[in-house]
Amino acid sequence: DDEDCLQHAVIERAGGMVWAVHQLDADTSGVNLFTTERRQVAALKGALSAPSARKHYLAMVHGRPTWETQIVTDPIGMVDGTSLGVTTKGRSAHTEIEVLDRGPEHSLLRVRILTGRTHQIRIHAAHLGHPIIGEEWYRSPPCTLHPRQALHASQLILKGQRCLDVTAPIPEDLERLASELSLRLDRAASR
Repeated sequence: DDEDCLQHAVIERAGGMVWAVHQLDADTSGVNLFTTERRQVAALKGALSAPSARKHYLAMVHGRPTWETQIVTDPIGMVDGTSLGVTTKGRSAHTEIEVLDRGPEHSLLRVRILTGRTHQIRIHAAHLGHPIIGEEWYRSPPCTLHPRQALHASQLILKGQRCLDVTAPIPEDLERLASELSLRLDRAASR
């Protein structure tokens, strides 16, 4: 019933019930996954959580990481009763990060998440000292360089009984931002 929810908009457009299998935060662009068949939800969620599933994102961040790749396994949970962050009392979270390009003050990352914690990429990027451009919650002061997080779910791959490979093109606002920050998106297309 939430009119601000993408699932609500898809239900309105489809003219019938649609179930969310993989849905992004409002400010994140890219691949979402819905089904019109309720009986498919469990199978699709199972495929999404299988080790063979791939969820790739592109992120533009503050700073220039000194590393080329990074594996982050810091747990995520409530840190003060009202906000999420890295905490030893949190749930396990696994994020793999690769630097695709570095500009004068910002970088382009390819991110793969193996778990699906709320705000996982945003929290892990900030924890590494490279918060996402446009980040309001996990950066102090909040970033105002872009009106939303520069985070894009670029590809979703499901293998096994339910095979699916969906790629979302980079939206125009992120293309413009990359150009303004002297970041090349050409490496983002390679897998």
